[in-house]
Amino acid sequence: MQPANRDRPDYSGTALCAVTAVLLIGILLIVPVSANTATYYVAENGTSFSAEVTLVNQSGYLLLTPGFIGEGAELKATNLTLTAENGTVVNVTRQSSTQISFPEGNYTLVYDAPLDGYLMYAQYLSPFNTTVLLPAGFHTNNLLLGPVSNDGKTYQIAGETQQLQELGIVANTTQYETAVVWTDKREIQMRFYPASYEKYFVICMGLWFILFCGVGYRYWRLRRKATQYL
Repeated sequence: MQPANRDRPDYSGTALCAVTAVLLIGILLIVPVSANTATYYVAENGTSFSAEVTLVNQSGYLLLTPGFIGEGAELKATNLTLTAENGTVVNVTRQSSTQISFPEGNYTLVYDAPLDGYLMYAQYLSPFNTTVLLPAGFHTNNLLLGPVSNDGKTYQIAGETQQLQELGIVANTTQYETAVVWTDKREIQMRFYPASYEKYFVICMGLWFILFCGVGYRYWRLRRKATQYL
């Protein structure tokens, strides 16, 4: 006589596996995944910036800026320091004029760099979450004066602090006025401009409009006189 439970399914083992899977999924949802992040703090006069970069499992980083014809040119970075998780300063190697390399790992990279023509640009070897913080007196997002590339979102720090905190961004509201944020991008680009540029832009457009109306009216008068002699 065969045992009664010989072919009975092991429900207890199946249930244990299901519970384990649910717990693992819950842990993955609760614990945030580390990501490569870069934060650029634009100086008060808009002519330079300081960078703070978190590198996760990386072995290289690009330091480049657009050249005269759009090619990648060397970014003149200064005060460059690469620090490991244990606080040790790590030496970097110049792989090329636009790229540094180091042993693969997790690091914090800081450096300073100049800005030319109020243009902020960065390119990465893998996707990064990027934030550019603008001081008071500078604006962006004007399609002509300050375009923002690659779906970058602009936030006013004083009025949208909660939204920024949900993104893990904490900014000094007394020093910085605007934050531009990109998520998982290999390249970011934006222009910003002093607030006074908007006034000059409106004046310039007004003058062009008056000139256009004057030329159009003169052309209409000449056409009207010409038809009188036909």
